[in-house]
Amino acid sequence: MSEDKSAIAIVDDDDLVRRALCRLVVSLSYRAIAFASGEAFLKALDSDTPFCALVDLHMPEMNGLEVLVELRARRAPLAAVIITGSQDESARERCLNAGAAAFLKKPLSRDALSAVIGGLA
Repeated sequence: MSEDKSAIAIVDDDDLVRRALCRLVVSLSYRAIAFASGEAFLKALDSDTPFCALVDLHMPEMNGLEVLVELRARRAPLAAVIITGSQDESARERCLNAGAAAFLKKPLSRDALSAVIGGLA
């Protein structure tokens, strides 16, 4: 598994949000790799590892916290940033305690995302 320092995975089940986040990531001079589910993202890690991942908290089947737990179980060498439109502060604590590098609320601003990604580099 090789790490790609120029790539950021976008994991969100909402097509419009996923496309908007891809454009935002590209505007920050990174390569965006989009996934519609946590399962698809985790399967792709078998061949390549992005620098970090933006993972939606609320997805069907496998939610963002479950993706985070699986990343830690695999000891995947990437930072996971959980993103959500929810105002649930207990979810924030659970995600950070499970190893999330950051917890951001949607809609993401370019400056906020740039600051988080810059802090991971």
